[in-house]
Amino acid sequence: MNIPTILNDIEQNLFLPKKLISCKRNDFSGEFKCKVEYGIVDDCSVLSCGCCISDLLYGNISSETKQGTIQCPICDSVNVSLIGPVKQLRNLYQQLQYFSQQRRQNLETITKVNEDSVCNQIAVSEGSVYENRTAGVRSDGPPGSAISPRDIAVRSHHTRHDYYSGTPNNQKSLIALFHSLASRLGSDSITDNINTMDAQKKIVLSERRRRGSTTRSESNINEDIESNINGELKVLDNVSNTRTIPVSQDSITTPIKDAPQNLAPSVSIDEEREYYFAKCFPVYRKRSQFNTHSKFLRTKSKLFINMSISPDCSKFALLTEHRWEVYSIPTESTNQSPVLLFCGKSTGEYGPDFGHLNYPKDSSVLFDRGSSSNQNDSWEHLYCKLSNDFLVISGSKKRLRVFDLSQNGQPIHSSSSTFPIRCIDIDANSNLIACGITGMDRNTGAEQALIVFHKIEKNNVTFEPEFLPPTTITLPYRDPINTLQFSEDGLYLSCSTALESRFLIISLRKINEPRLIMKSLRSIDTSLESEGITDTKLFPGNPNLMCVTSTAFNSPPIVINTKIQSIDGVQTVAQPTMLIRLDELGSKIHKCEISPRNDSIAFLDRNGSVYIMFAPTMMDNEKRRIVVVDIVANAYRAHESAALRFSSDGHKLYILDRKGMLYLEDFSYGLPQEQEVTKCKKIN
Repeated sequence: MNIPTILNDIEQNLFLPKKLISCKRNDFSGEFKCKVEYGIVDDCSVLSCGCCISDLLYGNISSETKQGTIQCPICDSVNVSLIGPVKQLRNLYQQLQYFSQQRRQNLETITKVNEDSVCNQIAVSEGSVYENRTAGVRSDGPPGSAISPRDIAVRSHHTRHDYYSGTPNNQKSLIALFHSLASRLGSDSITDNINTMDAQKKIVLSERRRRGSTTRSESNINEDIESNINGELKVLDNVSNTRTIPVSQDSITTPIKDAPQNLAPSVSIDEEREYYFAKCFPVYRKRSQFNTHSKFLRTKSKLFINMSISPDCSKFALLTEHRWEVYSIPTESTNQSPVLLFCGKSTGEYGPDFGHLNYPKDSSVLFDRGSSSNQNDSWEHLYCKLSNDFLVISGSKKRLRVFDLSQNGQPIHSSSSTFPIRCIDIDANSNLIACGITGMDRNTGAEQALIVFHKIEKNNVTFEPEFLPPTTITLPYRDPINTLQFSEDGLYLSCSTALESRFLIISLRKINEPRLIMKSLRSIDTSLESEGITDTKLFPGNPNLMCVTSTAFNSPPIVINTKIQSIDGVQTVAQPTMLIRLDELGSKIHKCEISPRNDSIAFLDRNGSVYIMFAPTMMDNEKRRIVVVDIVANAYRAHESAALRFSSDGHKLYILDRKGMLYLEDFSYGLPQEQEVTKCKKIN
C-alpha cells in the first residue's frame, strides 16, 4: 500500500456532514427536513447524540430552524445540541493537509528536475548534430586551416538547408528531431535483422548440406527466411499499434463443427459447480467480503440494530433506530459490491437514496385507521424481516409497517397493536405475517402470550396486495414469546418462550384454525446472561427435524425429531426427542441456518464465529464434521447478531453482520488446489 492510499484512507475519517443544502419545514409532521452535503471537515464538533459534524453546519442549521436544538443529520435524533469541538480530528485534518502539501511540493520538484534533464539532453543532442554537420563542412578544407567569415556563412547556409525542407516556413521541430533519431535506431535494427537473416540462412544451408538435401535452392531459402522475418515484424508492428494480436483469417473461416474442442460433450455449469461442491464442502471455500458503507465513518460507534436476508438471496435489509436500507446482493457473474435499491425513515419517507426521499401519495398507509392513538409522534425501529416481495418493520409504540419492494420500497400498510410487539416473521411466499405479543387477560389481568397473523392477498383486478383483518391466537402459556420462525413452505410456525424456554410448533395448514401440534418441556435458567432459546428452525421439506439454539447454562444446540407427521387425531400433541447434541459448539449460540440439502447446519455464536456442521443423516452415532467458516462482528444480544442464509442450491452461505458487512462463502467456486480457494479450520 502506497502513501497516497494510506493518506486517503485516514482522510475518510473526516468525511462528515459539511454543508447545508436546504432546510424546509414539513407541514405534515411539523419537523424541519434538512439536506446536507458530505465532505472533508476541518472544524469537527461532537453532538449530544454522539455524532460528529461540521461546527459551521450546526450554526447554519440552528439559524435556519431558529431553535436551540437540531435534528441530527446522521442518526435523525431530535433535540440534539452541540457539546464542543473534537480537537483530535481537527489536528488530524491539519496534519493531513501538511503531508499533502509536502507531497505536492516534492512532486513539483521532481517534475522540474525531470524537465530540466530532458531539456539538457535535447540541447546536447542538438549540439552533437550541429557539430557533426559542421565537421562535414570542415572536412572540405585542408586540415588545420583557419575558419574564415566565408566558412561561417557556408556553415550557416548548410545548417539552414538541413533544418529547412526546401520550402519556407517548414522548420524542423522537436518531433522531427526525435523522428530522425528513431529512424537511425530503426536502420540499426534493420541491419541487425539482416545480419540475423544471414546467420539463419547459413545455418539452414549447412544443415541441408549435412543431410544431403539439395532439392531447394539458396534463393528459395532466402525467400522463406525473409518472409518469416517480415511476417514477424508485421505482427509485432500490429501488436505495438493496436495492443491486440491479429487473428488469422483461417481461424475465422474454419467451420465451428470442424473444431476438435467442440466435438467433446458439453458439461453444464450446474454439473461443474456440483462437482466442485462435492470436492470442497465443508472444508474448502472461496471467501468474499463486501462493505455497504465504504465511506462510513470508522470512528462512529453506532451500528445496525437488526438485519435480514431475502429467501432467494437477492436482497438484504439493514435497520437502525430511524432508518432502513435495502441492498441488492451481487450475482455470481458480476463480482461487484452491493448496490442500494431503496431506503427510508421511520417518518414514512422512502426513495432510491437518502437525498431523494418522498412521502407516499396516499398518506393513509402510514396510519392504522382502526387505532385512536396519536400516530404523529416519532417511533423507533426494533426488528425487520425481509421476504422476496416485502419488508416488514416493527418498533416501539406497538407499530408495524410493511413496504412493497416491487414499488421501490413504498409503504403500503401500517398497523398499531394493543400490546408491545416482541418478535415478527414473514413467510417466504409473502402471504402471512406473524407477530408475537404479550397481552393481558381481561379477567385476571395476568400476562398472556399471543400471536397475531396478518394475511396478505392480491387483488384479482389490480393485483395490488391487500391486508385482511388480523387473526389472533392464544398460547396455553403465560410466558412471553421470544422467537417466531416460519417453515420454508409456510405450513408450520415454530416459536419459543422467553423465561421457561419452551419451543412449540403450530400448524398453519388451515390458516383460519391454527393448531398447536408439538410442545417441549420447560427449562428454566435464571442467570443474568441467559437469553433462553435464541432460534428454532425446521428443516426444509422435512418438518420432522428441527434445530434449536440457546444462550443459557449447559444448553448447546440440538437437533430434535418433532414427530409431527406421526400424530393422529385433532387433540394429539407430539413430544419431541433429541437426535444430536452439539457440545463442541458451546452454549452461546445466537443463530442457526439449515442447508436446503438437509445435510448441514450453519451456526453463529455470541463472539461472531460462524460454524458449519456436516452430518448427512443427522444421527447421533454418525461421524460429523464441524469447521469454522468465518468470523464476523460479535453481538451481545441475539436480535443484534448477524443474519445467515444458504443459497437455494446450498452451494453458498451468506452472512450479514451489524456493521453492514456482507460475507459470501462459496463452496462451489473451484477445486481445493486453486489459489482463491482457502481452507476452513476444523473443530473435530
